[in-house]
Amino acid sequence: MRRLILAALLLLPAAARADPTTATLAPFLDAVAACAGRPDLTLAVIGVEPGQTALSREQAEEVRLAVESRLQATGRVRLAASADVVRIKALREGTTGLSGAEAEAQIRAAFSGDASVFLVEPRRAGETAALRLQAITRAAACKATSEPLTVPIRVGAAVADLDAVMEGAVKAFAAAAPNAKAVEVCPFVAEGGHSTCAGALTDRLLIALDAEARSANRILKGARLDVRRSPPGTACTGPVTAQGRFLTDQSRQSWMELEFQRDGAVLAPTGRRRIGVEGLGCDPTPRPFLDHLAATARTDAGRLTVAATATPFSAGQRLEMRIEARTQQTLYCWVVAPDETAFVALPVRGNPASAAPLKAGEAKRYPRSYGLDEIVAGESFENLFACFGVEGGLPPDLAERWLAAAPGKDGEARLLQPSDTLDLLEKIRATPGVTEATARIVVR
Repeated sequence: MRRLILAALLLLPAAARADPTTATLAPFLDAVAACAGRPDLTLAVIGVEPGQTALSREQAEEVRLAVESRLQATGRVRLAASADVVRIKALREGTTGLSGAEAEAQIRAAFSGDASVFLVEPRRAGETAALRLQAITRAAACKATSEPLTVPIRVGAAVADLDAVMEGAVKAFAAAAPNAKAVEVCPFVAEGGHSTCAGALTDRLLIALDAEARSANRILKGARLDVRRSPPGTACTGPVTAQGRFLTDQSRQSWMELEFQRDGAVLAPTGRRRIGVEGLGCDPTPRPFLDHLAATARTDAGRLTVAATATPFSAGQRLEMRIEARTQQTLYCWVVAPDETAFVALPVRGNPASAAPLKAGEAKRYPRSYGLDEIVAGESFENLFACFGVEGGLPPDLAERWLAAAPGKDGEARLLQPSDTLDLLEKIRATPGVTEATARIVVR
């Protein structure tokens, strides 16, 4: 009996055995066949638009494959491998004995088809995605659009395409404030501390805004958009600002929020979006400022080292730091506090010995090797002693700023506020060939 049932099923037409939901595709395929002028169709399913934000990249690929499966289940179409051209390229590069012309022919064939099918207007609702199929013939002379199609998707904390989120927010801002002539980008803030991912997100937003500023639509209309980045640690002001947050949860998942503001009104908020940071080359871990400063320092123990002579120091004990260079360098050292303030330790204005380069293999102790007064530990604190080593010294403008805050023979160092600390840090780290070394000063 089982064999008879199986034989009967095999005798059924393919369309009758197909998933019942594929029946909704029949009018669409009829329209595509009419456009192409042939009943047997080869379709290239391109997928959703890269800039959409309704689906994560993984969900978008899942939906594309589900649509391909439903089209194949109708028994009426063949599929071209247009969306898989990267895999074709990998096959080409990994195949021996295939000529360049043959490989190029394979790639061109991957794009051949009677029509290209785009997945348009994706909308996500719970565990499903609704969209339409839009087919455009090869010569773009005719198109056909399907009725809404519902496809199941995996849900949960989906990872949004970071650049798509940025692009979507920028486009929404441009639509909400078409006459805006400038936007001030505030550096992303990392919740719970400092993270290099906050800076990476700021960079990606600047790229998206720059693309908008250079868009053909703006150029044709003469609608200029000036994009400025606020210096770190300063108040972010202006008629229009972009403000973002980066955060991680207890599961070490990364999230971002971004909103534009104009005169206090919120424009184009993204809401809280989970993002993948693997491709950003950053560390999502939020850290206290001193930990962040040490973790991101451009250290090279083969060129410069710094160490405290005691850890911790006791009250009444003499504070000393050992500085050793493996290559000749001019040193710029400061003491940084957890509240992002700092004061310059070396060099000292009017003290030529403190400004002399440290020679290769030379070691000194701060402060006594520089002829400076001893420092005696008092009440408990924890700061970071950090040195920049630059062969030949800092550029003149930076060296002048540094020395302006340095102590003199008869005066103490000027306390640097967070805005100055962060700005100097960013600019000095951008100096070619700079080396850093850090050590904790702990008094208990």
